[in-house]
Amino acid sequence: MGAFDLVIISVIVALGLGRFLVTRDQRRAPPPEAGPLKPTPQRIAGRVLLGYAYAMALFILVRFFLSRM
Repeated sequence: MGAFDLVIISVIVALGLGRFLVTRDQRRAPPPEAGPLKPTPQRIAGRVLLGYAYAMALFILVRFFLSRM
C-alpha cells in the first residue's frame, strides 16, 4: 500500500466522519424559531473534515487529469 492509497483512505474517512458529525449536530439542534446559535465544536469539526475531503478529492482529480495529458 503506497502513500497515495493512504491519501484516498483519509479522504473517504474524512468525508464519512465529517458528514456524520454535521448531520448529527443538525438533528440535535433546537428549532429555527429559537434564534441564531453559535456553531458547536462538533459542527465546526465536521465542516473542517468535509472541507479537507473536498479539497483533497479535487486535488486527486486534477492530478489524475494532468497525468492523462
